[in-house]
Amino acid sequence: MKLSRHSCAKPHKNSAEKTNVVWEPSKDLKHLNLKFLQMIGFLEEDKVTTYIRLVMERAVGLKKIELQGYRPCRGYNASDPNRKSQVDEASRRRIKERLEHGSSSSVEIVIC
Repeated sequence: MKLSRHSCAKPHKNSAEKTNVVWEPSKDLKHLNLKFLQMIGFLEEDKVTTYIRLVMERAVGLKKIELQGYRPCRGYNASDPNRKSQVDEASRRRIKERLEHGSSSSVEIVIC
């Protein structure tokens, strides 16, 4: 699953419009197939952290979460080992602690 919040991206023709729908899944809902979650345009916000924790609880087969900040539109190369991180080390620790606190999930969390 890939989530992207990018200001210059045009919505896909099949994209849903943003609404204020409240979704409350049943407490025993478990998703077995989701293995990898990538979020582009990650911001350290309570609602985003809450969403990711919900995914961690429900997706019992989840192995890895990759959180990326905003990135430039042109000339971006995700595999470039020399690119600078957009999140400092203290923020990474704080975000990981918030996501892992009280969780029994063994998901790998990568923040770049």
